Amino acid sequence: MVRSLLYILVGLFLIVFLRAAVGLIGRALAQLFEPESENRRTRSVELKRDPVCGIYVSAETKVRKTVGGKEYYFCSESCRDRFRGE
Repeated sequence: MVRSLLYILVGLFLIVFLRAAVGLIGRALAQLFEPESENRRTRSVELKRDPVCGIYVSAETKVRKTVGGKEYYFCSESCRDRFRGE
């Protein structure tokens, strides 16, 4: 009788332990393969001031102009075209 109770307790312990291990592995794999959410993305972006209208734009913008070896960043092509250089 005592032996059968011991087997039952050990069996229950193994089931609980295995379920916890499988759950942890499953969560780790889910985090590994899930796409990054907006909240998890934390990268800094350098901002540059548009010299024509004063709006701050990303330094990664495609609308740029180099004058006298200095690079200027613009919010739009119309601001770039209006810029005379300093």
